[in-house]
Amino acid sequence: MDTILGQQLRKVNLLSERLFWRKAFADPSFKTYILDLIREDQLFSKGIDSDGDIIGLYSEWTEMMNPDKKAGTPYTLKDTGAFYESMIIYIYDNAIEIDADPIKKDEKGKETNLFFEYGENIVGLTEENLEKVGLILADKYRTEIIQALSINQ
Repeated sequence: MDTILGQQLRKVNLLSERLFWRKAFADPSFKTYILDLIREDQLFSKGIDSDGDIIGLYSEWTEMMNPDKKAGTPYTLKDTGAFYESMIIYIYDNAIEIDADPIKKDEKGKETNLFFEYGENIVGLTEENLEKVGLILADKYRTEIIQALSINQ
């Protein structure tokens, strides 16, 4: 086992999917990217939940009250930005959980729970965005494996 092949075999035995998983999600920009897929791509741009369903459409009355919200366009859930900013990713050994503070207060102080109103799927990834995350994750794993098996180590 004192050969280059023996050294490589020892390195292979030390490879850990859990370690690669944790390292991938230790990157704050990766977590921000995932949250931005939800905040910007899904909610703000399309007004959809993780199933691809439109959350709701603004009414003409809403447009009269707030000209920034056009009747017939999807809800974005970004009124104050507090909901978007509250989104967080929890990392587990083989899964991630995306959560947020769903409680929203209107100008009169009335509380609405966005999860009850629109479903918890408003903080999930669509299949398309899951695929994007999976491709990046696979690339991160590949990089870690190559680095771990590098002969120069």
